Amino acid sequence: MRLTVLALLLTLAGVAPAAAQISYGAKVGVNFADVSFDADEDVPTSGRTGLLAGVFVTIPLGWLTVQPEAIYTVKGTSLDIGGVTSDYIVDYVEVPVLARLRLLRNAYVVAGPSMAFRLRARNRIAFGGSTEEFDLEDDVESFDMGIVGGVGLEAGRWVVDARYTHGLSDLDTDSSDDVRMRNRVFSVSAGIRF
Repeated sequence: MRLTVLALLLTLAGVAPAAAQISYGAKVGVNFADVSFDADEDVPTSGRTGLLAGVFVTIPLGWLTVQPEAIYTVKGTSLDIGGVTSDYIVDYVEVPVLARLRLLRNAYVVAGPSMAFRLRARNRIAFGGSTEEFDLEDDVESFDMGIVGGVGLEAGRWVVDARYTHGLSDLDTDSSDDVRMRNRVFSVSAGIRF
């Protein structure tokens, strides 16, 4: 019994400093998004910019830190076919769970999986001086899995990072064709720890 109590006290003594190091923060930034089309014909895309905003937690686990996040993010692409501009826009709540490894005193790298849950999908078409918007929720998968890699810098409570998210899921709900659509997003954000 004494050994169990002693082991518990030693465990709590080791966890307390780590818990004191847990930090929370908020971030905002911009996505430079595109969608890759694996299809028989070339699909001319030019990418588009979108907002990202969310919160993060850093949890030190010895030499490694785990950083789960919850981010509102806007992805998609722009197409210009025959003088008609079409913006494919998808809003997500994205949940990356990143391993964070310190390189230098203020620099780190991150990598890990990211799960994105679709909030809204739409197509905005501009032609003849007017703009029409169409709902695409039945055409775009509700879940997107991706892999994230990036770098970051810390300065006191401030954090700046740049990362790339490589989508693994086919976004097209139509499985009868050979078209595969995947998100490709480069993001830059700035945040503050509380």
